[in-house]
Amino acid sequence: MLLDSNTKKVINLLDMFNKLSNTDKIRLATYIMENKNFYTNFNIKDIIIILKEILKKLDSNYGRIFVNFAKYEHLLLFSAKYLELNLEEKKKFTIEMLFNIYETDFANKSINEIINNQLYVYDYCYVVLNK
Repeated sequence: MLLDSNTKKVINLLDMFNKLSNTDKIRLATYIMENKNFYTNFNIKDIIIILKEILKKLDSNYGRIFVNFAKYEHLLLFSAKYLELNLEEKKKFTIEMLFNIYETDFANKSINEIINNQLYVYDYCYVVLNK
């Protein structure tokens, strides 16, 4: 974990997130970042573009067909639990979620390079927590 002051709700949600497949981690992160429910000065669009680029590499059907998020029931449950968090917990969870992705080995050199070179987790953390 990147942060020391996470609540039990955030830690439990991170444990659930850690058990997801790599593809589901990226799919859920994209969904949450697009609908994060709080404002920050950080350019979230860049993160979303990176996550979608990775998802295209992980899921060959992504981008070719319309994906109904409802077909991923476990991700719907997860996003519902995310909505139960207060504003500060949501901010911390998004940081930890992106940090989890940053630390994940996707067993694909190009994906790992994209994440390591373009996913600015530490910058995002600084902006979100210091607002």
